[in-house]
Amino acid sequence: MKDVTQILYSLGFLESEVKTYMAALQQGPRTVLELTKSTGLSRQAIYVVIDSLTERGVMSSVMRGKKRYFVAEDPDKLLLYAKRKEQDLIQKIKDLEQSIPEMKLKIGGERPVVCLYEGMEGLRTHYLEIAKDKPVVIYEFSDLDALFTLVSREDMLPMIDSLKKVGSHFKGIYAGRPRGKTFPSERYFLPKEMSDFKSDIVVYEDKVSIWTYEGKIYSVAIENKMIAKMFKVLLELAIKGSQEYKEQ
Repeated sequence: MKDVTQILYSLGFLESEVKTYMAALQQGPRTVLELTKSTGLSRQAIYVVIDSLTERGVMSSVMRGKKRYFVAEDPDKLLLYAKRKEQDLIQKIKDLEQSIPEMKLKIGGERPVVCLYEGMEGLRTHYLEIAKDKPVVIYEFSDLDALFTLVSREDMLPMIDSLKKVGSHFKGIYAGRPRGKTFPSERYFLPKEMSDFKSDIVVYEDKVSIWTYEGKIYSVAIENKMIAKMFKVLLELAIKGSQEYKEQ
């Protein structure tokens, strides 16, 4: 049989209440003085406990002559109390379910997750992370000349192949000398006077990565739905404005 005291604790009974109820149940009607001796609680504590148990409907009292005796109600009353608690909890769950949509409107915004990557190893990790998410479209705004000054084409090919395998498609605007297409993409190239910004923005799913290619490769990756959405809107606008540039 399960430990009844643990069940009572789970129903919200305090240790002092469990001690008092069990003492009265096992010993029969008891005075306050007798309950203090049985439980080790003070008279003041016993009075507080009796009030609580009486309110729950699991303890009552009788007068015998001039003395008041306190009686533990039949354990069936404990079951009735537990069922009342269950019904009350079910109602609270329903109330909470109805309140969830309103509560969500009060959320102060999604907290961005920010990671820092560094060097060639960081670049490889970045491409593996992209491939893991299997994005359909990857937006990019990049200075290719700056990138290929630090990274060889041979180093880039395995990273590009990992994205080919998951069926991703690049859509972006590029500065620098066009290289041959090695990847399904929609590419627009900026005129020379708009180049040499030595950085890169990559947006996919709910993530944005901002890379710098001056001196050493560094990247800040941000995971946030609204920030990613904003960058996608900006890049879509930029792509529409780039229709005058030849797609390559």
